Amino acid sequence: MRREPSAFFRFAGKWFALLEKLFYTRRGFSDGELYRLVCQHLGDEDPSPDHLIAQLCDLMIIDEVPGETARWELTHPVRALLRFLLREQRLTSVEVLHGYLRALESSREELLSFVKEGDRNGVVQTLSDVSETVERLRQDSSDNYSAILAECMIMKSGGERRSPLEKFETVNRLWNRYLMPMQDLISVDKSMEGQLDGLEEAIAAGIVRFARHGEMEEVLRGAGARILRMRRETVADFHNALTDILPLYRSLKADSEFARGASAALEKIERKGVASLTLDERMPVFTWRTSGLLSDTDLRSLICELMGYTPGQSVSVSIPGNLTPPVFRSVDDVRRELQGSLPVDDVLSWLEENCPGEDPSNVLRLYCGVFSDPPGKVFRGPGKREYMIRGVRMKAVPLGVAKE
Repeated sequence: MRREPSAFFRFAGKWFALLEKLFYTRRGFSDGELYRLVCQHLGDEDPSPDHLIAQLCDLMIIDEVPGETARWELTHPVRALLRFLLREQRLTSVEVLHGYLRALESSREELLSFVKEGDRNGVVQTLSDVSETVERLRQDSSDNYSAILAECMIMKSGGERRSPLEKFETVNRLWNRYLMPMQDLISVDKSMEGQLDGLEEAIAAGIVRFARHGEMEEVLRGAGARILRMRRETVADFHNALTDILPLYRSLKADSEFARGASAALEKIERKGVASLTLDERMPVFTWRTSGLLSDTDLRSLICELMGYTPGQSVSVSIPGNLTPPVFRSVDDVRRELQGSLPVDDVLSWLEENCPGEDPSNVLRLYCGVFSDPPGKVFRGPGKREYMIRGVRMKAVPLGVAKE
């Protein structure tokens, strides 16, 4: 029997607080509980509780629980509407989404057939089914993301008193039951992409087939736009859910593994004692011993001896007058001096003459430093020659520097 939608919405608008209370009563309600809830929301001028309960039944808002007597629950359409209005999303399994894809595949075959036959009525009806399925898939994907986000926010807030293991089991179920299968579903080489590509190709063929019918082209392009929006939002929902749940998954996984290990260790200690853990072998602890420390008596004796100590005559140390402190020459200083002397045919000979106080190692240090950033154009001499620097004999090809 058909009910007037306006009557339903007038009732829902006036008694929404009651409907919300019934919605959050998850396991149904008995006659007594229903009567009590109705009485809580009645005013002095409202009808009797029995009349209100009769309206709930007449408008198909509540129905009897199957297999039970005197127990009621919200009907599925009303619960779905309230879930949408109250943003209480439920998770949809990937198996249900696969069902949508099978329906889209069937619709694709029908659409291709109608396009080839030029059956405009068949195309319109098929596209209506396609749009309905696409919107359901998009809404379920959005609900999944919202439900996962709500669960993550509850766990991060710390409002629930659940152990790390219980929290991890909840997140692990979301991860393995919804996210990972969804990743396989939306991958570019998986079923969803292939079927949607085929459906878009069928729509494109329809646009070409009915190019002379403006209303048909509008219907076909509208269906294609719905598919494009669904693909974009489904991928975005997945990546957003992954971003929210992945840090929580890793954190709770580590906490869960630690809690499991600690629980197993405590249980083993209770049954077999601490020695059963063989900690000496698994976690060797280094020991240290002290030696050579003075006792308090020895220390007092040493201090008493020092208290009676009389220093002898001080020893004077004379410093030679001709001692000159060594001077460290930087490469930058030597490079500036060399730049003022350019051109120089043999830089190593020039260093030997201009750095008389340097030992051979410092001369070679300055020689390498000069050529790391030469102050002019570098050129080679005709052949090798010998050098005698502070008693050290060495051979090298002369390198000179000229002005640029």
